This record gives sequence, C-alpha cells and structure tokens, in this order.
Amino acid sequence: MIKKYFNICRKTKWILYFFFIVLFVLGVLDLLIPAYASKIIDYLTVKNLNMFIKVTVIITILFLTTNLFSYFAKKLYSVFFRETFINIHKMIIDKLYNYNDELINIPKGKIISTVNVDVINIAEMADYMFNVVFNFSLVICILIFFTKTSLILGIVFLLVVVIYMFLANKLTKKEAHYIRGQRGYQDKLTNLLSQMLNGIREIKTFNMKSGLNKKYDILRRNWARKYMLKRKYVIAHSVYLKYITYISRVILYVISAYLLFSNKITIGIIVLLINYFNNIFSYAAKLVSDVATVRNYNISLERVCDLLENTTDNSTYGNVGNNYIDGRVLFKNVSFSYKNTPTIKNISFEAVPNKITVIAGKTGSGKTTIFNILLRLYKPNSGNVYIDDIKIDEYTKEVYSSNVSVVNQESFLFNMSIKDNLGMINKDINEQIKVCKRVGIHDLISNLPKGYNTILSENAGNLSGGQKRLLHLAKTLLTGSEILLFDEVTSSLDPATTKEIINVLKDLKKDHTIIIITHKEEMMKIADELIIMDEGKIVEKGTYKNLLNNKYLKNLIGKDKLV
Repeated sequence: MIKKYFNICRKTKWILYFFFIVLFVLGVLDLLIPAYASKIIDYLTVKNLNMFIKVTVIITILFLTTNLFSYFAKKLYSVFFRETFINIHKMIIDKLYNYNDELINIPKGKIISTVNVDVINIAEMADYMFNVVFNFSLVICILIFFTKTSLILGIVFLLVVVIYMFLANKLTKKEAHYIRGQRGYQDKLTNLLSQMLNGIREIKTFNMKSGLNKKYDILRRNWARKYMLKRKYVIAHSVYLKYITYISRVILYVISAYLLFSNKITIGIIVLLINYFNNIFSYAAKLVSDVATVRNYNISLERVCDLLENTTDNSTYGNVGNNYIDGRVLFKNVSFSYKNTPTIKNISFEAVPNKITVIAGKTGSGKTTIFNILLRLYKPNSGNVYIDDIKIDEYTKEVYSSNVSVVNQESFLFNMSIKDNLGMINKDINEQIKVCKRVGIHDLISNLPKGYNTILSENAGNLSGGQKRLLHLAKTLLTGSEILLFDEVTSSLDPATTKEIINVLKDLKKDHTIIIITHKEEMMKIADELIIMDEGKIVEKGTYKNLLNNKYLKNLIGKDKLV
C-alpha cells in the first residue's frame, strides 16, 4: 500500500518529508508541555518562586513553538493536498482520453465516483498515514514513562492499551468491510442515475418509472443494509470500548495513591500521570481511527490504481513531425479481428485529396472498423495504412491527431457557450466565424439572443439535430485537419438538412480528403469513389452510376434500414 501510495504521489512526496519532520517536532512538544506543567505544580507546592517563573517562561515558549509548528504542518498539508489532488485528477483525465475496450467494462458510475471522491480521499490519506506513525510513537513514549515511574503501572497499561487497540482494530476492520460494500452500491446508484438522465425521454415515453423505481429501491435497500451492519460495529467501537478506559482510570488512581503514600512520587508526577493517561487513550483511539481511515482510503487508492491500469494507452506513435500533409490515404492488405472475430479481411483501397470516398455496406460489413483503424483506436493485425506514403504509426501523436478528424452521427457538444465549444479547438473568434460561415451555420448563430455567447443546454438540446451536426463540423474544421471522416453524418436528418450537408461536403472536398461511411443512397450518389463492403471484404468499387446494376448496391438500396 505504501509503495503504491508514494508511486501515485511521486510528484508531491517531497512535501511529505518536510511534513514528517514538522510532525516529529510537534510530537516532542506534545510530551514536553505536560512534563513542564507538572513541574509548575511541584514548584508551587514547595513555594519555589524562581523555578516557578523559569518553568512558566519555558512552557510559554513551548506553547508558542507548538502553535508555530502546528501552522507549518497545516500549511504543508494544504499545499500537499492541493498539488496531489491536481496531479492525480489530471493523471486520470489524461488516461480517460485514451478510452479503450477495457474501460467499457467499468460502469460510468464507478468512474465518476472514483474521479470525484476517491481522488480527494487519496489526497487526504497522507495526513492519516503520518498521524498513525505520530500517535504510535507518542503511545510508546508514554508507556515508557509509566514503566519508569512504576514497573507495575507500565505493565498494566501496556496490557490495557494492547487489548484496547486489538479490539478497536478488529471492529474498524469490520466497519471497512461494510464501507466497501456501501461504495459498491453507491457506484451502482450513480451509474443508474447517469443512465436515467441520458434516457429520460424514453423513460417518460414508455412509462418506465415503475420498473426503474424498483431498481432504485433494491439498490437503496442494499446500501442501507450495509450501512446498518457497519453502524453495529461503529456503536460497539464508540460505546463499549469506553468501559476499558473507565476501569483503567480507576486502576491509575489506586496505583497513584499507593505510590504517593509510599513517598515514591510527588503530586506533580500524579498530575502528569493523569494527563498522560488521558493522552494515551486519546492517542490510541486516534491511532486506531487513523488506521481505519487509511484502510478505508486504501479502497480509494486501489480503485484509482485499477482505473489507471485499465486505461493504459497501448497506441504507439513515431517521430515524423511533418505537418504538411496532402491527405492521400492508402489501405494495403489490411486485416483486423476483434476478440478473435475477423471484421475486415485483407482490404486495399485509396482515398485521395479533392475527392469524396464513400464506404457502404450492411451492418457488420467492417465499415466502422476502417474508421477505428484510421483514428488509431485499433491496430491492424496485418497489412499497413499509409498517409502520404508514410505508415500512420510513424507520425507523432500531435501531427496525426491534428490531421485526421471525425464527424460522428451523434454530435457531442459541451454544456457551455458556442464560442467556448469552438474555443476548445481554436480560440480565435474570427476563425470560428469563418468556419461557421463555410458550413452555413453562422446566420443561425448570429440570430440567437446572445449569438456566439449562447449557452448550449446539456447535449445541445436547444439545437436541432442538423444544427448540432453543422456546429460539430465547424468544430472539426477548426482543427485544420486535411483528412475528414464522416460517420453516418446525415443519419436521422430531414431531406432539407441532408441536402445542406451534401452541399457542404461538396465544398469541403476542394481542400480536403473526404471519407464517408453511410447507408444513405443520397450520400452514395455524391461519391467520386464508392466502395461496397460485405462480410469484411471489399466486393465492389466504382461510381454510383457505374455500379447501379450491381447486385451488392441493389441489395443495399433495397434495405429499409441499415445501422
């Protein structure tokens, strides 16, 4: 656990070293202050004014020094927490950008909970880990003092503290077990809520509220059951263990009285013993509590590490930094299998600049796999893909990602202004206006009450499907990409908007390489090269007119619906 923790906090662990030194000084001061306080009582008892004043000055300095070091400790921890939170959160978000097949198996609720809760827990974890060491050291020091004062006292309290910590630790382990269970159901509740919000229209349309409430009720009841089981041990920890401290206090009074009447200790030592007694159980309780917290936060550490390991980017990039790309795409004898099932088989084709290449085929024919390979989401099992006669894995990540962009049928836009959405690619408002004019959406934006400052609702619900598609296209053009991929770009659009998109595509081919996957006949008609796929193979190539009597094209056009 400690190795994992220091590895994930490697950028900020130097702060922890200073934090440990400050805590060590605070620990020494915590032991010295009661010792000097007991001396004050002894000097008052014998009416030694000089020593009383001297010790009072020392204890005042100790108080001020303690406060100063306490300030340093809090300041150091605040800096550590801030930097650790920022670093780990950034690490996770950077990994999530490399969304791969393994991550698909992790529920979104768990991912959200990990990012929003577990990262904070890890940042807080250091404080509790160091407190464990701090409190353990203080307990040992106090037991040594008890032993030096009286061997019997030392042995008795050593046994009492060991029993107390053993029982407390056993109870907190049980608590941690049920907390882990709670977190599991909390993740499921978050995941269900996320799905509900995404599908709220369908839920209302199909009156799914009753069935969904049953799902919620099962999860809530299971969460509550884990909570009540946890509380059983929390109550035992906070109530029943107090009997040990009560009995121990009585034992201390009896032994102290015996030692005083035997003239073996002074009143000041008794005051110090009582003070240390209060502290030792306080430290022991805090020690067990901190161990429990570290144990609970270790769950967060494991979750974050699992997420980071599950989202490792296996993509490899080269060092070709040439950004002057013409955009000639060549697939040469490319094959790919997904989970041992072949999806494309030895395909070869070329897409060139200033032309529209359309790839058509029924569901499962391999169209989407071609795009996934071009977007570097998949790597071919055999064969190669080239851009301008250079293998795509030889380009740097920056050059490649800035020259190959995709417009999907589901156009994703953030819940922020149009200007800010476009600004994620290019903040130059003049460039934003230029591309919006080119795709034909500038006038619409200008007529909105706040123009480019209009806030888009979640999933851009205040725009139509066609408007979202055009805005997404404008965002893609801002990347400056030479190669534009369009995935069912006219899907679910009305004829008028489809015609508008087609006109934009015809304009874009003047200075881009356009590759489209579609099942729409009107998109096939505009192809300079129409590629028909079937069962992972290219079965025909040509123009729409030349292939009009082809059986594969007839089969596609005759389909009522292809996804």
